[in-house]
Amino acid sequence: MSKAPSDMYFESIVRPEQEGRCLLDVLCKRFTYHSREEWIDRLGRGLVSINGEVADTDTVAHKNDKVLYHVENYTEPDVPTDFSIVFEDEEFLVVAKPAGTPVHHTGRIFYNTFAAIVRRATDCETATPMHRLDRDTGGLMLFAKYAETAARFQKNLDRILLRKFYLAVVEGVFPEGETRCDLPLREDPDDRLRLRMHHLEDGKECHTVFRKLGSLERDGHTYSLLEAELITGRKHQIRAHLAELGFPIVGDRLYSHDGIYYEKMARGGGLDENDYRVLGARYQMLYAYRAEIALPYWKEPRTFRSMDFPEEMKSLVDGFGLHV
Repeated sequence: MSKAPSDMYFESIVRPEQEGRCLLDVLCKRFTYHSREEWIDRLGRGLVSINGEVADTDTVAHKNDKVLYHVENYTEPDVPTDFSIVFEDEEFLVVAKPAGTPVHHTGRIFYNTFAAIVRRATDCETATPMHRLDRDTGGLMLFAKYAETAARFQKNLDRILLRKFYLAVVEGVFPEGETRCDLPLREDPDDRLRLRMHHLEDGKECHTVFRKLGSLERDGHTYSLLEAELITGRKHQIRAHLAELGFPIVGDRLYSHDGIYYEKMARGGGLDENDYRVLGARYQMLYAYRAEIALPYWKEPRTFRSMDFPEEMKSLVDGFGLHV
């Protein structure tokens, strides 16, 4: 774990449509985590500057102005910050992200995003993730070391990141052999959890191939271990497809148990040991364990692996006697 510094500075640029507006109004509209009264207090205490000059409630903003906000006594939730470098050359990194760490900033985590952790650890100030993993999904990620490299390859990522494979543990007896799921997915505005993906006929085209690797009895439960290959790469695709098939991933707070544990955490209540016992794990048992990559200056594609699972998942996977 790595603690965020108690004094943090957040920078933003005034957008063209905000030209000539009162800075206070700009702050209130863009950064709603503080009320208007709180922004007035922070401006009055000299915690906001614009282009290097201390701002106040009368300051007018102009497009491309640089706004700097000083946060005192800053705290954010602890997240795992350990990771391993699986491969490195002059332009790219393949790293294994720990489960529980968001790739990009969230409403409560800015300092210990995985992108920021990699940048600090490697001294590559512009290291850029070429794709993303959900916060609670661990595993392999491809990073470009430099912004120019990322820009050069981002639009044609499928030419270098050829195949991605995940391991997932679900409760129940999954069908033997190979199962291809082609259910289209999209968000449902009528769902109380708006970010959840559902099988709807007008959803985005999605394709996942599941291969059952084994079953295991433990503590009165039957578990199946699956390899999932993403053919398309939609939001929550593996998680949503498995939920639609009736096999939500063990520990998935959003797609198992009707999302009640996701709601509990979203309300800021946190989960207790009994909640985790029902869920089956602290982190969802989904891990990006294998990737086939072909960089333009290689003669042949290369396959990279990581088996650095969270402890609860490792215990179950070891029970399957998996050898991959």
